Amino acid sequence: MKSLVDVALSEWQQQILGKDATLSDFKRIVMQDGSSFAVHDSLKETFKGRFTKISPAAIEVHVSWDVLKGYPEAISVSPDSQAEYDFLSEAKSLVDALFLADRGYFKLSYLESIDNAGGFYVVRAKTTVNPTVVTAFNRHKKILKRFTQKKQKDVKKHIRRSGVVDMDVKGKTSYRLIASWPKGKSEPTYWATNLNREKFSAESVINLYSLRWQIELLFKEWKLYCNLQKFNTRNATMMEGLVWATLLTLLVKRRISMSAQQLAGIELSTFMVAKNTQGWFYQLMESITQGVLSTLKKMWQKTINFLSKYAQRANPARDKEKGRLKCGLNPITF
Repeated sequence: MKSLVDVALSEWQQQILGKDATLSDFKRIVMQDGSSFAVHDSLKETFKGRFTKISPAAIEVHVSWDVLKGYPEAISVSPDSQAEYDFLSEAKSLVDALFLADRGYFKLSYLESIDNAGGFYVVRAKTTVNPTVVTAFNRHKKILKRFTQKKQKDVKKHIRRSGVVDMDVKGKTSYRLIASWPKGKSEPTYWATNLNREKFSAESVINLYSLRWQIELLFKEWKLYCNLQKFNTRNATMMEGLVWATLLTLLVKRRISMSAQQLAGIELSTFMVAKNTQGWFYQLMESITQGVLSTLKKMWQKTINFLSKYAQRANPARDKEKGRLKCGLNPITF
């Protein structure tokens, strides 16, 4: 099953999103994240969980995600207790790429290696971060003198709940740190980046980070409609095989939906494609196994028609205003 997933990852890639001039610095936009779930307690020696009292045995699926292709670059399966850092992409593979990740992947030495390799990053920083502020600006690029040469924790109280502070900071390494205090939160949220301030304002950096929500939707789709869940087996090999099988299911559905989108010239929702499986997936798979070309052609056209009607994106205009296209991305449909 893992070998089949490797084939899908290497041979089924196709670009479904383009980018405008604002994102021209980036050849790729890559996200990193993981999702874990409990497995049978008897597997705790093979798949040790992080929270042993609640889930002594648990698996984590680690994904490196290509935004422009809407498809994973790499997938790994490990015990939940294994460090997420072990599955990060090599920094040298991120040349001219933008790397997005949550604070679980905030590791200054890794971010510095991305910068040295000629890559870019926007990573949510941990709230415990406490570098020295070299210079700070408000959203209008006015220098905030009260922040200069102070520790981050000492100036935290000066970050207004309705404002954004854009800082150059220095600690173990130098980087740009953006702070914003979201409504209803007890403390500010921080983003670390090496993007140029002249090209990317603090607000545009925060908007770029919001693209990371796409990988959360991937995991939701995986668990709801591809059966990625706790399997009732005490056999570790079977457990891992079932996990890879569910991953393959998602990749098959994604590949079909991307092809249907380009052939129909209509932007589709991969979430709706997966949700409406009973209307097309099983019939298409059955026609493939039968091996009758004329029947397969008819079923393929029926699949395209069905997905074009029932799996269109609900609100393309909203996507451009508030969703995944607001940062300068655009769908590729022929």
